[in-house]
This record gives sequence, structure tokens and C-alpha cells, in this order.
Amino acid sequence: MHVTIAPASTRTAAAVIRSLLAQAPPGSVDIHALYRNLAKVPKEFAEKPNFHALQGDVSDPTTLDFTGSDAVLTITPPAFDGGDIVKRAEEVSKNVKDAVEAAGSVQRLVLLSSVGAQLSEGVGEIKTNNAAERVLATTNVPAITFVRCAYFMENWTMGMETLKAPEPFIFSTITPLDWKLPMVAVADIGSTLAAELLREASPPPSKPYIFELHGPRQYTPLDAQAAFSRAMGKQVAVKPVEKSELHGFYSQVFPPDSVGDWVEMSMSFLEGGVMAADKVDYSNVNVVHGRTELDEALKEAYSQAA
Repeated sequence: MHVTIAPASTRTAAAVIRSLLAQAPPGSVDIHALYRNLAKVPKEFAEKPNFHALQGDVSDPTTLDFTGSDAVLTITPPAFDGGDIVKRAEEVSKNVKDAVEAAGSVQRLVLLSSVGAQLSEGVGEIKTNNAAERVLATTNVPAITFVRCAYFMENWTMGMETLKAPEPFIFSTITPLDWKLPMVAVADIGSTLAAELLREASPPPSKPYIFELHGPRQYTPLDAQAAFSRAMGKQVAVKPVEKSELHGFYSQVFPPDSVGDWVEMSMSFLEGGVMAADKVDYSNVNVVHGRTELDEALKEAYSQAA
């Protein structure tokens, strides 16, 4: 079986590759992974005989050749150049769609998407996943799967330097601190997407087949605080970033033209937001649950960073 991942440079793509190498019997799967910069190919993958790193960029259709691929995973990369993020997502998705159809061999197309991708307004950065789904849904291929992932547990590790302070703490853009929402570990994203790519049994019940990927349960910022405290063996504080402070907070991280989308995305799953967990009737949502608890994910992330 020939699996292509485009692009392969993200944290989630690496988790998928790791899972493919672990799940597939030796010699049964060839993995073709596209990187803009081949110097960034992880050594752990490069040493595997069935892993092939190729130079390619989903923004440049001339670099996309999926010939011989049985399954393709695509991930919509974020854009920080100040341009129209929806237009760019549509363009890169069309590039992938065209390459899949040109190959003529692809049986399954899988997209790493996000909860809220069914919405085209009010969700900030997630609008790019809505755009990707709209474009890729019409791909001429036997099976299409969109995996809408919940809030990444590893998002809590984006400011790890604060844990090195004499009095360690984490920031929380989720408020109030007891606000619950679905979260999922990157490891579970990797194993779930790998399983979808390797699926060779009957086709999914619909096309596209859509499901949300959550962790074992919902979590709060206080759960993240407690998880870090246990991982470090000392008390870790949590500092809330209130809704009124989000713009200033993200202005320290993202280019000015990107800040508004990140604020809107953050607001969308807080109390009163269009994706607020207390507004969702999950009995009407196809949800798959991963196995990794927040404690385990943050302990692993902290040990790797320490």
C-alpha cells in the first residue's frame, strides 16, 4: 500500500507517520511524505526503509505528484502572511484535489480538519478547514473522510518557558477556568488518521464521511494546571487571559493581520460562542473518543521539553 502525506512537516503529520510505521506490518506500507524543506525530515523516519521524503509544497501544484498513491492525507497549513486565509485554503485544497484526481490511483482521501469546520463564519482560523472541506468534498475518489479534531491537548505546551520560572505557571485563553470543552491528544490524532488511511474494508457509510475526534472526556484549564503540577512535582499556577485581553495576548505571538482570526477562534468555543460545548447536542454528532488522558499527554510533552 502506498500512502502519501501532504504536507508532512506538522506535529500531527509526524504523529500519523509514527503510527503508520507502528500499525502497518513490515513491508506492507510505503510512506511518501512531502516537505518544503528536506532538512526538516525527522531522523527517526529517515532511517526507515519504507519511508520516503519528497520535496513538495501544497501551495505549488507543480510539486504535487501522487502517482501510485492508494491513500492521501492532507492538512491545511496555517497562513501568517496577512492574506485572505480562506482563499489560500481553497487554493491549496484545490491543488491537492487536482493532484489526487490526476494520479488516478487514489482510493481514499483523508483530511485533518477541526471541530467547527461546518461553520463558515464566527470561528476565525477554523474557517480554513471549512474551506478545505468544501473543496475536497467534490474530489473524484471512492472514499473521503474528514476528521474534525477537538482542541489539541498539546496546545497547553505552547508557552513552556513559563514553566521554567521560579514560580511556574501557564496562561489560559480558556475562561472561566472551570469551563469544560473537548480536547484530544496528538498521539490519538495520529493513530486515528493512520487507521483511516490503512482502512481497506468496506467504504465509509457516507461520502464524505465526517466524525469528530475527542479525548476520553471533556477537560478544563484547572485540569491542565493539575496535570502540569503532577508532571513537575510542584505547584503550577494558571493565569487566565480574559476575553477582553485576548487581542493583546495574541498580538505578542502572531502577526497583526492574523490576530483577529485567532481571537475569534478562541472566543468561538468559550461561553456564549458559536461552538461552546454547552450549546452542542452531542447526541447528534458522530464522535470518536481517543484513549489518551490529559495527564498522560501533558506529562509526555513536559518530559520531552525538559
